[in-house]
Amino acid sequence: MDGLGDTGAWMGDIAAGKITDFAGEADAADVAELRDCKPVKRLALVACLTHKALMRVRDDLATMFCKRVAMKIKKAKVELEEIRLAEREIVEALIGNYRTVLKNIDEGGPARAALEKAAAMTAEVRAALDGLDEQAPADEVARRLEGRVSPALLALARAQAVQAGGFGAVTKAVEGFGGFAKQYEQIEKVSAHHGNFWEVLLYGQIGRDRAVMFDLAEKLEFTATSGDGRVLDALAHAQRHQAARGEYISALGEDGRAVDISFATQNWQRAVADKTRPGQFVRKHFEAMVFTALAEELRTGDVAVVGSEEYADWSTQLLAWEAVKEKLASYLVEVGLCEEGEAGEFDAAFFRRQLEDKLRSAAAAADAGYPDNEGLVIDPETGIPSLKAHRAEGQRPSAKRLEEEIKARMPERSLMGILARTAYWVEWWRRFGPASGNEPKLQDPFGRYVITTFVKGTNMGPYEAARHIPGVSGHELAYTANRHFSLVLLHEAIADLVNAHARLDISQAWGDGTAVAADGTHMDTYLDNLLAETSVRYGKPGGIAYHHVSDTYIALFTHFIPCGVWEAVYIIEAC
Repeated sequence: MDGLGDTGAWMGDIAAGKITDFAGEADAADVAELRDCKPVKRLALVACLTHKALMRVRDDLATMFCKRVAMKIKKAKVELEEIRLAEREIVEALIGNYRTVLKNIDEGGPARAALEKAAAMTAEVRAALDGLDEQAPADEVARRLEGRVSPALLALARAQAVQAGGFGAVTKAVEGFGGFAKQYEQIEKVSAHHGNFWEVLLYGQIGRDRAVMFDLAEKLEFTATSGDGRVLDALAHAQRHQAARGEYISALGEDGRAVDISFATQNWQRAVADKTRPGQFVRKHFEAMVFTALAEELRTGDVAVVGSEEYADWSTQLLAWEAVKEKLASYLVEVGLCEEGEAGEFDAAFFRRQLEDKLRSAAAAADAGYPDNEGLVIDPETGIPSLKAHRAEGQRPSAKRLEEEIKARMPERSLMGILARTAYWVEWWRRFGPASGNEPKLQDPFGRYVITTFVKGTNMGPYEAARHIPGVSGHELAYTANRHFSLVLLHEAIADLVNAHARLDISQAWGDGTAVAADGTHMDTYLDNLLAETSVRYGKPGGIAYHHVSDTYIALFTHFIPCGVWEAVYIIEAC
């Protein structure tokens, strides 16, 4: 698709919303419809569709890269655990060997006894030789030789023999374990994986996909969203040495300065830098480190993909400060961050103090209410809070009577009837229509949209529904669903229903809408879906439908996220 041209240059300064609308219109149209368009419009629609398709391809490539790196890291950690299990026997053997050595040199052991005996004999020798030095007179040395010196030298030789025998006992014990070299080898093998040092194992996993990783990095154009470009500099250095097959590569960049890897963890820096090879990097570990850091930077938004949508540079999407400044005062009052007239002194320091005060107040309230809170338990050793499982008390008699009375007074309605009535009252059906924004050219858009909503909402399928609904064909229902419905329009229709329900008295029976609760529901997906991951909690692949549900039982926010992702990101997004 890149061979078609630079779609970014085609779009120029066209608004992103207009590009999305045109692409959606082209996506919903078939060949016959596009052929009926004027050449200029047809070209514009296809260009926008191509541009959005390229953006989705880049998004998918970046997502595949991040997921592939995450999978390789997971496998490296599993391999580390397997190595630790396999080395347990070696560790136990080393402990036994060390115990034997300790017994030899401990109190009462053969080596300790030999050392003590040798020390006593050496003391006697020193006493015999006391006073002799290089300046001693010849007659004094001769007199000593005839007396005590000769036996003293003999005792010294015996002491050395005893001492050597003591060390020999220890040496003999080590030799019995396979020798010093074998012991050092086992110690190095175990100590190589002390701590959580999975980084040295990662290339064993990534190395199989090395060419694919470099190819992905070559296809995508990356840019830093801040002034920190260390990861991209390291990536460029790895790409320059992509053809290298040796164990080491130079640690110097094209400008002759050392490549900055201070962004990496201590474990990565230990793995990449070899103390015996200053000025060089261990090539395999350096490449693994770069790919890991790049995937992390993509996930956090510190690195963006040019021409992408999900991984676009978020800083370019921010409003200019001049535009924000005009609306800031009214916005702060509206969201309750300050009172009328206080916006002038509201800055980052004020916001921080405000948050700190709120956190202190919330912490003090939690501490004060903890003795009476039967559902909250704080572990005295770890300080980790946990909630007890809530046990339902069962339905009260008054609730049963209320349920019976509601059923008696509420007439039974069909699902199709409910859709038709709400569509008539709320007029949510007017949200749907052709992607072009023109008026629908349907004889009865109200009826067609209600039936299509029923068919798609029940997952019945257009052709199956046409067998049971007279006056409409499966092709007509499929055409309406594909050309007149979209996720954006569905959300707008849902918002109409939610707002209408919020005006009813019954919606206030559960709450006032000022509090929300987060809820995640596991959803089955196709296995080849990029969103699909295996959930640890549910034990099967799929995604998570993440909701914010208000105390009026209305879902205010819904987003499909991968299993295990940090939900805090979506808490901020929903706010």
